[in-house]
Amino acid sequence: MRYSPIFYQSLCFLLFLSYQATLSSSSSSSATQLCSHDQSAALIQFKALFSINKTASKDCEIRSYPKTNSWKESIDCCLWDGVSCDNITGQVISLDLSCSWLSGALPSNSSLFLLSHLQRLDLSFNDFKKSKISSKFGLFASLTHLDLSRSWFSGRVPYEISYLSKLVSLDLSSASYIDLISQADESVLKLEQSTLNGIVRNLTERTVSIFPKSSTSHWIAILVSLVSFQNLIGVVLLSF
Repeated sequence: MRYSPIFYQSLCFLLFLSYQATLSSSSSSSATQLCSHDQSAALIQFKALFSINKTASKDCEIRSYPKTNSWKESIDCCLWDGVSCDNITGQVISLDLSCSWLSGALPSNSSLFLLSHLQRLDLSFNDFKKSKISSKFGLFASLTHLDLSRSWFSGRVPYEISYLSKLVSLDLSSASYIDLISQADESVLKLEQSTLNGIVRNLTERTVSIFPKSSTSHWIAILVSLVSFQNLIGVVLLSF
């Protein structure tokens, strides 16, 4: 059977339209994965708070390097070092800045707290110059993992940390800046019993949680006295 030239022209045209539709669909799918301008701007503002100093991560046990050096406004922030995004929405869901040579204070009005979809946040092994841990950490409703260890925070661990109902891993371990005694010097990171109670209350039997260990037996006594603490599969008590 022979077909007219018009038939072949029509067929080619239909194939072309189909190809264009496929490209358009693929392009739209990719576009949804791009980091939003607001999140990119928040990260750039966060980066600007700190200087890069190798000694800030001198105690890091793995290779340390300045991850934020890869953060360029001309590049999709989902491709930046230490940043992970949801494949569908493009929202920043993980920020791993451990051992990143960050040196400087972390204020409570930091743009970090605009990243409301964070599920994992690791700021360990940096030097935040004895900054107070902001109560705004409690606003990360989706947070499952929080690591602030060896980052030179000080003062009272805010009760708002206990609002993190999805939290399954918390690391506040540090060299010498932690204490349970409320009268301790303000340069010491203090975890009060009421805050600890609130944190443990949210944990499930599948939880592995990491807490700092004090040199006093009082700390251990408080932990083992909590019924919900006794139901955990594993709790690691770190001392340095």
